[in-house]
Amino acid sequence: MNDQTLDRLLIRERMDAYIMSIDSHDNVAFAANFTDDGVYESPFGTAKGRAAIEVVIGQWHAGGITAGKRHMSGPLVIHSIDGDTARTSASYYIIDAANTPGIVASGEYTDVLRKVNGQWLLAERKQMIDPSFKFNS
Repeated sequence: MNDQTLDRLLIRERMDAYIMSIDSHDNVAFAANFTDDGVYESPFGTAKGRAAIEVVIGQWHAGGITAGKRHMSGPLVIHSIDGDTARTSASYYIIDAANTPGIVASGEYTDVLRKVNGQWLLAERKQMIDPSFKFNS
């Protein structure tokens, strides 16, 4: 396996780990998907730095916004890998699995990843929700 193929696989695994950490409500694992200085921008706010990201996801879990939800990632496009920096985008959708099953939101992630000590981590993640959804917790 060449380096480019391995990098692509590791990036995809990072994105899967990110999604799984939301639904497991593992705040530490969620924050660990980001670089120490990572930025997570969502329609609900922005957190800068791994410690702040851990606090914010903990608040969202505690507030119930993720309760009974399953997060799914759609197609991932790796636009570029340039040294230790990669740019990606992906669609996502969120399912209400606890009440009336159905899609409650969809949108897109745009990302910048950085390779740190051999691991691809999110340096910047911007989450957008499609305008047709009015997200309810």
